[in-house]
Amino acid sequence: MVTVISMGVGAVLLLGSGLVIEDLTPISLNGWLVIAWLAVVNTAFAFTLWNVTLQELTAVESNIINNTMLIQIAILAWIFLGERLDAIGIFGLALAAVGVLIVNLKPRRTPPTEVTPKV
Repeated sequence: MVTVISMGVGAVLLLGSGLVIEDLTPISLNGWLVIAWLAVVNTAFAFTLWNVTLQELTAVESNIINNTMLIQIAILAWIFLGERLDAIGIFGLALAAVGVLIVNLKPRRTPPTEVTPKV
């Protein structure tokens, strides 16, 4: 419920500030359907998934997944939008990926050794 209220308040504030700066642009029925799909289905799915991960994963694990978002966005933009990745962009993606891998590495725990008392 908190998410619904906060998203609603944010939408009203953005719409209000947008109307102050710009005129209302006519939107076709198809445009409204796309907006409704993005607002309801995508947002509801994303927030539901996020809340489930918060219940199932630790805060660190959720944050690691969140930090891979930029990598995912860049790869999807390259695949679907044809955006080019230059050397600096590829280096940044690799650096972010290595950071995620380093954080996920867990040191090996050595099994405790038994201490036998001297008699």
